[in-house]
Amino acid sequence: MTRRILLIVTLCCAVALVAAAAGIDGKWLTTIKMQAGKKQGGEAREIQFTLDLKSDGARLTGSVSGGAGRRPVTQEIQEGKIEGNKFSFVTVQKSKAGQERKIVWEGTLQGDELRGTRAPQGARRGAEFTAKRQ
Repeated sequence: MTRRILLIVTLCCAVALVAAAAGIDGKWLTTIKMQAGKKQGGEAREIQFTLDLKSDGARLTGSVSGGAGRRPVTQEIQEGKIEGNKFSFVTVQKSKAGQERKIVWEGTLQGDELRGTRAPQGARRGAEFTAKRQ
């Protein structure tokens, strides 16, 4: 009897994890208020991003499009993970000089919203975001 209960509980947990992961699939739109550097006048500006996400079990893939430049930039998602309703991934920005800077995205799936932060790797704080499903 205990074996049967344990099996049922295990199956329910597995189904819940798969359902949460599948819920993140799709396109999400967010506008993030970011502080500009001194060279750009130091004023905060809003930047729009589109997250195109795809789950495969605990793995998260896809891309992030947007940015502050004249032309939107698309960056592939790296190191994408899903644990329950939590997600994380990294995008890499490349400067004109060829230097790379990793940006860490972390957050939670809450119904039809993603809530989280976007921060340079190693930074203490990041910009908060709320993304809505497209």
